Amino acid sequence: MSLEYLPGIEPGQKIDLSQFDKFKKGPELEKYLPFLKDELFKLSLDANTEFANFLYKDCRICLEGEEAANDSSLIAAQEDSFSREAGKNLDTWRRDTEKNPVNLTEIALTIMLAKFLKNDFIVARASSYDDYNHGVDSVLIYKKTGEVVCGFDEVIGNQGDDGGQKKAKKIENIMSKGGARLKYGAKMLDGQLVRSEVKNIPAFYMSLSKVELGELLESLKNNPDITGALEEKIFTKLINSLEDQAAKQNLNKNLQIKTELALTRLRACFNTEKLAA
Repeated sequence: MSLEYLPGIEPGQKIDLSQFDKFKKGPELEKYLPFLKDELFKLSLDANTEFANFLYKDCRICLEGEEAANDSSLIAAQEDSFSREAGKNLDTWRRDTEKNPVNLTEIALTIMLAKFLKNDFIVARASSYDDYNHGVDSVLIYKKTGEVVCGFDEVIGNQGDDGGQKKAKKIENIMSKGGARLKYGAKMLDGQLVRSEVKNIPAFYMSLSKVELGELLESLKNNPDITGALEEKIFTKLINSLEDQAAKQNLNKNLQIKTELALTRLRACFNTEKLAA
């Protein structure tokens, strides 16, 4: 019995090695995690200097209020359940979740957006409560008014795919019901930014391929204080995607106005950043 070690390859035939690229191991993206955590800490310090005790060091919105203790207990119970479903102890599940490409995508996009938008917006990660229960990964808060302008759900795709189609239906469902909700959102009260439940928030998904994520992580690390050409390219792609998503939604008048305003502000911040450069 003969064995065919390389199907379709004849003896003596020149082999095109590019056909095996799909089997190559991807970049070890978790190596960027220490850098990413440092950058999140810097962003939280900047925000908390302007609006005291608003973000945790991982840039998540702090839980505060009468129900914060109960919601913290719920988060702990949910994470314990997630770890059990994955067949891991809680500490292992948390470590693996931290270095998961999905989490790295969320952090990388948060840091990138802040480079373009930090003068006018707080770019924050949603509280774990809202992440787990309302499907929002990150939010933009307009500093002048304390308004939560929009929420994002980040996704990373497989090879040759940015994963966007997987999130489109979810976002469509959220928007058809009047927009996203945050229990731990924000509002301005007597000149102070405070936690507040907010509803009817425009929601979008932001997607990257694994190749784009790897390139973005390297760009962020090499250019921590300036926006590079790659970041401008990805930001432009994201803005175009958000506009395309909005155009496909059947929105009520109030949500349509909010969505158009969010996109206008994002475009303005991007163009201002480019002019400043």
